[in-house]
Amino acid sequence: MALDVISTPTIVEEIPFKGRTYWSINGWEADASTAIEIKAAPGAGKSHYITEIVLGSDDADAHPHLQDEDDNVLFGPLLSTTGGMHLVAVLKHPIKLVSNKALEIKAAADGNIFVFVEGATANDD
Repeated sequence: MALDVISTPTIVEEIPFKGRTYWSINGWEADASTAIEIKAAPGAGKSHYITEIVLGSDDADAHPHLQDEDDNVLFGPLLSTTGGMHLVAVLKHPIKLVSNKALEIKAAADGNIFVFVEGATANDD
């Protein structure tokens, strides 16, 4: 039996200093079965870096995950239950989105989900 690879996000040692702006996102949604943009694309020559993530759901079918605007999974899915599961990750090395891509949250089905994400946007050098 082999592991099905869902994604291979880019991990970097650190966030570039040039043009660095920190941000955080906190939200809740009852139906993210269609992807929801939670952080807009930063513009040409810039990238988002994710440093901390909290995903949660109290719906057995939701299974939320973070992705970029091209549907590349960056983190998750959370295998949610009606008991209110959550997943917390403080990343030693940030996840880097491809240059000028938006960050989205998506779920496998409708149902309550919540997300908290911390990170930064910086110039590509």
